[in-house]
Amino acid sequence: MSIRPIDFNGMVQNTSELSTTKSQEEQKPLVQQDFATTVMKQEAEQSTTTVQEHDNVAENDSDAEGGDGTGYQGNQNRKHTPPKKTQKMGDGSVKVKPKHPTFNMTV
Repeated sequence: MSIRPIDFNGMVQNTSELSTTKSQEEQKPLVQQDFATTVMKQEAEQSTTTVQEHDNVAENDSDAEGGDGTGYQGNQNRKHTPPKKTQKMGDGSVKVKPKHPTFNMTV
């Protein structure tokens, strides 16, 4: 019976590369959050320095019903009723508290 050595087929990882990769993976969420924050700040700055386009109110179809331009007059012909009088209730009563006894402390 003959004994021969065992053949191993494997790869030894470079430990410095492994630690670098691990630290990059740990920092990935922070980097993404910082990037998103930076983009939002840039968009906010840009929106304050650029002209925003709005719809022209005169060309809007909301005035299609016509009118004389006096605005809403839905309650114009309504009879005015005075508000009902309510009985006022008191807030309560005021009671004078006796004075606190004096505090004397001698050493």
